[in-house]
Amino acid sequence: MGLTESKLKNLSDKKFDKLFEGHREEWIEITRNAFESARDYICGGRIPSQDDVLKMLMPMLERNERLRKHQEENRARFKHFREAFAEFLIDEFFTTEPIFQEN
Repeated sequence: MGLTESKLKNLSDKKFDKLFEGHREEWIEITRNAFESARDYICGGRIPSQDDVLKMLMPMLERNERLRKHQEENRARFKHFREAFAEFLIDEFFTTEPIFQEN
């Protein structure tokens, strides 16, 4: 997984940052579901890598109507936008969730 500065700029240009901020709880919940699925079904209960979470998250996003509508409205229908957004969601999840914070 590689969330580069270029990908972040592309997402911002197509207003994916606003999509995230406007529905932050929903996106974190979807990413949490992908994380838990990867943990349980790919990693045997261990904390999954971001790439393993991406494997679970991509199919979840493909059918998400809010994301599909946003992609249509912002002329960002290509798969690479959805994948970059997924990487962004995973990055946010891994950096903000309490389970990853040191005590």
